[in-house]
Amino acid sequence: MRFLLHFILFISFYCIPMNLPGKQFNALVFADLADKYHHPCVPVIEESFKDLAERHAFGLTLADSIDAFSKQTFADFDVIVLISGSPTKLDDAKRREFQDYVKGGGGIVGVHFCFAFEDAPQWSWWETLMGRTFKSHPPIQSGVLTNHDPDFPACMHLPEKWLWTDEWYSFETPFPDHLNVLLTVDEQSYHPRDEDVMGDPHPIAWYHEPHGAKVFYTAIGHIPMTYRDPVFLQHVFGAMLWAGGERDPQW
Repeated sequence: MRFLLHFILFISFYCIPMNLPGKQFNALVFADLADKYHHPCVPVIEESFKDLAERHAFGLTLADSIDAFSKQTFADFDVIVLISGSPTKLDDAKRREFQDYVKGGGGIVGVHFCFAFEDAPQWSWWETLMGRTFKSHPPIQSGVLTNHDPDFPACMHLPEKWLWTDEWYSFETPFPDHLNVLLTVDEQSYHPRDEDVMGDPHPIAWYHEPHGAKVFYTAIGHIPMTYRDPVFLQHVFGAMLWAGGERDPQW
């Protein structure tokens, strides 16, 4: 009987997973249900990011509307992720708070269409922060990406050449030197329309560090099932880890 009791205690102590409350950083993820082009992604994003937060031990707050996003205190977060959700509809007070967050060294990860919508208020500061202004894209199709910085956390798991299917965004040119390009797409590997052509290079992901902040952007992420793809999720998580800055895990 004593042996059995000791065996049960051994199993209980060593074999039952312990639910430790530690977290590396605190993230706010905004994916907008009101976005008429990308709202089907939102339920998949929420499910996948809950799994991602559990897998990588970070705190997660989800917002699926501009109202929910604007109710957050931005300074509470180490990184703010905007997935086809734009902050341009924030009122003046929350815009100032958002700017203060960035100027204070906050982390920003932009995914896919997080720029200003045509029918939304414009915000030139935000467009400048993200680095470029979206112009157009051809129909969804497969293309070949080149990884230019395999040492960057969002790209270290990617091959030098990466076949991917998405909307290939084009942006204003010329492309500024202060943006550090991570991924480019080969326009010869798909069929852009005349208005979609940027030439070589055609940047798809980049980062920069304005005001002491850390800002990352990736243009891929249109298709809902993308947010179940472990390679893509690792791309975004690597950016979050980088943008979160110095981390002191809290227990």
